[in-house]
Amino acid sequence: MGKRFLCLLAAAAALTLPAAPAIRQRTIAGRNCCNLDDLLTLNRFLVRQTGGTLSAAGRGMSLRFERNQRRFLCNGFRVELCFPTAFDGAAPYLSVLDWRKVLRPLLFPASVPSHPVRTVYLDMGHGGADPGALGAFSREKDLTLALGRKTAALLRRNGFKVVMSRNSDVQVPLARIGPLQRQSKSDIFVSIHVNSAADRTLSGIETFCLTPAGAASSNGGKNKTKTHPGNRFDANNLALAWHIQRAVLKSTAATDRGIKRARFAVLRDLSAPGVLIEVGFISNRAEEKRLNRSDYQDKIARGIVDGIVSYRRSLSLKP
Repeated sequence: MGKRFLCLLAAAAALTLPAAPAIRQRTIAGRNCCNLDDLLTLNRFLVRQTGGTLSAAGRGMSLRFERNQRRFLCNGFRVELCFPTAFDGAAPYLSVLDWRKVLRPLLFPASVPSHPVRTVYLDMGHGGADPGALGAFSREKDLTLALGRKTAALLRRNGFKVVMSRNSDVQVPLARIGPLQRQSKSDIFVSIHVNSAADRTLSGIETFCLTPAGAASSNGGKNKTKTHPGNRFDANNLALAWHIQRAVLKSTAATDRGIKRARFAVLRDLSAPGVLIEVGFISNRAEEKRLNRSDYQDKIARGIVDGIVSYRRSLSLKP
């Protein structure tokens, strides 16, 4: 990435909350937290709190937070916080980490560092001796390759340069993905996977970006303080996930499983913003059938490309 982008990242990392008493701050469960009502009101949102639900509208956006929940809704789409909302009596609090790494990038796109988006590295999960998740009649590695090829073709038609981790049924070791992406000098990274679960009723799409240092991943585990190379792009990772998740859901009308956090190996060592998208559940028979339909694959590919175009456009909309 260029020196200008890294300088912008450093400036964004230095952003702090307005000083008290503008926003009340507390230490709750060992975390630095800010009053969510104060935070939103100060930023010109109309806030309404009913019981354990806080709703807010402003800047063309709507938000909905639930008491002690990690998930919130932004314009109706699900987003995972680093930590659940906390309460001091009836007053709702949000961790300062969530303000900096989640809410601020969503509410203020101008706070997300700009960078060129010309080259996309597409990673198609699994391959070769590694079939990935298995469905009733199909394999993850075949679905991701088909989706990757369709996505790459659409990206090229939209003027992007594309680098693919594979274009045939070969296995690329996970440990090689990060070095290959860095070698490609791509501007963003998108890894395509297919989900599976013991509960065969589960369906839908979820997009992961790297867990910030100091937080636990969405699927559990401990809060880890180690910073990975990919954490340099935390705000951009979240923004890229937001644009891709929304666009793919609009294109497919699939169930929204949210924007989530994980320390996946393919996301940790990137030299550019990156996400991993789980495009559906091969373990769900109805969804497996859809995932194998060419027209549905076209919708997923179109959504990924639309999300990348939307992300690039958001970076250019600077004051």
